[in-house]
Amino acid sequence: MAEIRGADSKLESLDPRIASRAVIAAFAFSAVYFTGLFPPFSNPNELSRLETVYAAVELSTFRIDGAIAVLGDHEDKSLSDGHFYSNKAPGLAIAAIPIYRILRVFAPAPRSATDAIFVWLRILTVSAVCVLALARFLRRLAPSPAAALVGFAVAFGTPFLFYARSFFAHAWAASLLLLSWDLARTARAREGSRRVGALLAASGLLAGWAAISEYTVAPLALWLAFGTGSARRLLPFAAGAALALAVLAGYDAACFGSPFVLSSAREADPRYAALAGKGLFGFGWPRLAVAAEYLAHPARGLLLFSPFWLWIAAGFRRWARDAGERSEALFVLGAVAGFFVLLTGYPNWHGGWTTGNRYLLPVLFFAALALPHALATPAARGLFAMAVLFSVIVHVWLTAAWPHFPLELPWPPATGSLWFLARGWFAGNLLSGWGPVSLLLPAAAAAAAGGLALRAAGPLKPAASVSLLASLLIFAASLALAPRPPYLGRLWRASIFGAYSGIDAGREELRRVAVEASTPTERRQAAGAWRLYGPRP
Repeated sequence: MAEIRGADSKLESLDPRIASRAVIAAFAFSAVYFTGLFPPFSNPNELSRLETVYAAVELSTFRIDGAIAVLGDHEDKSLSDGHFYSNKAPGLAIAAIPIYRILRVFAPAPRSATDAIFVWLRILTVSAVCVLALARFLRRLAPSPAAALVGFAVAFGTPFLFYARSFFAHAWAASLLLLSWDLARTARAREGSRRVGALLAASGLLAGWAAISEYTVAPLALWLAFGTGSARRLLPFAAGAALALAVLAGYDAACFGSPFVLSSAREADPRYAALAGKGLFGFGWPRLAVAAEYLAHPARGLLLFSPFWLWIAAGFRRWARDAGERSEALFVLGAVAGFFVLLTGYPNWHGGWTTGNRYLLPVLFFAALALPHALATPAARGLFAMAVLFSVIVHVWLTAAWPHFPLELPWPPATGSLWFLARGWFAGNLLSGWGPVSLLLPAAAAAAAGGLALRAAGPLKPAASVSLLASLLIFAASLALAPRPPYLGRLWRASIFGAYSGIDAGREELRRVAVEASTPTERRQAAGAWRLYGPRP
């Protein structure tokens, strides 16, 4: 016991800035180390944006007809005057166009969506901005000894870990919003300086660019504008945001004939068109049932996959008690709560095949700003650390293999990742030729960063070693006790494995599940899966 107490006293002495830098470095390493590719599969969400970039540079148009012929077809398209366009908000793709032009100086034109040029494009856009946002976030939390631990939770214990290394707009938008807020806070601290106007204009530009990259965050951009506090400060912010909106208007006019017609209004897929046509851009009244699904669904539940969010209520409550910080706490709480309530009105809340709740990512950093305020005691930090370690294990495990899961796989760490890893299928990375051993390097980097974050957090009850052991045991139990997937989930799993892993060319897993069909519905599902994913001649 004396040795443990002596070790604990040493743990307190670590400079939190060192731990924060380690978290940033490990996260950046992970973003570069994993390619995010599962050839021959190309995620439609990413492919739609990549084809916009390809078409703009290679074909001098935003029409993706020609890009589809080269990079592949998908369902995430809009149709206007007989031509196809991406159905995505264009901000990320437009921001990527100049980067792609530079990369083309050194690389030939891509022949598939899995060419290395697109990996570099993602690294230099989404991943770079996410790393920058994480660094600024940790700098804002720096006065708290628990800053690195909270940053570790955000970076490795949420879907941000995966979407920061993907050409999706969720983590990108979250990062732009955090950077916008950070610039506005800097401007407030420098009131009276000649640079205030420029800082606010940059803040507005980032908020506006987030909105034109992910339409659902437009209310958050407006909330940040409201937070400028006065008409004098709002003016430069609005000027910056107007620049982003002008880019969107120009894009919409070029693609859809009017600056006021969004890509979502020209959905080519009847299913998406029907969804977008309901309510206000697909959003209806908030629903309590959807809120419950966001928090506790067995395939998506926020509190199941990242239980450290249980500390958020205490964090906001204690933050708001600080008279000097009350207005900021209430402002951030308004952003988080308002966005969550808004999203509960969206019927497609689950996001299809996905890792966790990707639609909630835009408020990730804002929600996490409250967490250090809930960690004032060793007991609070110790239990929080246990929840963080469990969350990190879950997400590192989830992203070690195929990461796009349907609702039909309850608790995908067991029913998806474990199943794939046991069959030798793991995420592509810089050392894929080493087999499963290649997964140890990023895991070791995350573990090292986490160890330093725990040391910097101060005394923990229970101790860090106990928290780690408990989280490992809970995770192992979750794998062992996970429910068996329904038939459709097992069929999907075998289909994806056969089609994209390169391991099951004969579709033996799919054949094995197909013969298990015991009802007319299951037999129809099996026949359909065999037509779509069965072996090709």
